[in-house]
Amino acid sequence: MMTVDYRTLFADVHRRPGSYGLDGSYGQAVAFIMGCDAGNAWGLLVGFPEWLAMKAGGGANLVWSALVLRIAFPGPTVVTAAETLDQQHDEHAVGALFGLLDEFLADRKGSRGAAAIVSSYLDWQRLRREQNS
Repeated sequence: MMTVDYRTLFADVHRRPGSYGLDGSYGQAVAFIMGCDAGNAWGLLVGFPEWLAMKAGGGANLVWSALVLRIAFPGPTVVTAAETLDQQHDEHAVGALFGLLDEFLADRKGSRGAAAIVSSYLDWQRLRREQNS
């Protein structure tokens, strides 16, 4: 059985998207990453939405691809759909996606692990609810 180093793979996809049949857009990068997740029985990105929601300071009801956009484009205008991006913003979103994904995979591989990330997220959610009560 071959083990894939996804941090290395994703760095290469980011650097050379055409080598993987991609056009370099945010939408295609998301589709590629979702395919990798599906090929791992949906276990590759366990904890990623929660990790992103904590990083974004909210938005736990959004899919991870929308959370990445929220982080990439902070401010009063919330961007959650790749279709609304021009080429410059699309390139920025792609860079943010691969940077966040690498950071997440490094964090998850370290001492934290997916279970610890989800546990931190649940604690974070609980604290937010208590603060809003």
